[in-house]
Amino acid sequence: MFVEKTLEEYVAAAASGAEVPGGGSVSGVIAALGTAMGEMVGNFTAGKKKYADFTEELQEILTALSAVRQKLLVCVDRDAEAFLKFNEVYAMPKTTEDEKAARTAAMQNCLLGAMQPPLEIMRLSLEAIRLVPELAQKGNQNLITDAGVAAIGLYGAIRAARYNVLINLKWLKDEAEVEARTNEVRQIIEDASCIAASVEDIVENAL
Repeated sequence: MFVEKTLEEYVAAAASGAEVPGGGSVSGVIAALGTAMGEMVGNFTAGKKKYADFTEELQEILTALSAVRQKLLVCVDRDAEAFLKFNEVYAMPKTTEDEKAARTAAMQNCLLGAMQPPLEIMRLSLEAIRLVPELAQKGNQNLITDAGVAAIGLYGAIRAARYNVLINLKWLKDEAEVEARTNEVRQIIEDASCIAASVEDIVENAL
């Protein structure tokens, strides 16, 4: 839907009055770019004699980040697709009690579905940002500011995606699910905040 468009086309679509892409999809793009910056640091470190002791660990990090980036790009389109399903639900009849009940059930399913992509973006971004401190500490120091960009980008994506999770939770009636996801979101934010701050400290001290 969107991942195959040019950057210019995607940004123009996001800026337009179209329903999609919205905040969730854009959060996925930001996260993918943050992950890519981590990979950039790793790829500029790989093969350098100065960082030979970091080779094995670096390869594992690069493999993990590449996998995360691909999953994030899937979320970019999944978020847009999930939102568009709301149009079908809004169009459902609601004259009789049975119709109203069916529409309400469908809406709840839509909310659950719409919550999944941004929640997955948060999870994947946390997975990626956990790897950035090692890159900042042990990677090519000529690219340490790019490690900072990776951390800030991923943390920003997490905070942005959080809004898209919470807006769906607001209307969800499953109290157990709301509590579980609210707690998960809170924990991801806390963990990512600490990691991002640690990377920023590393970068600032190197400048």
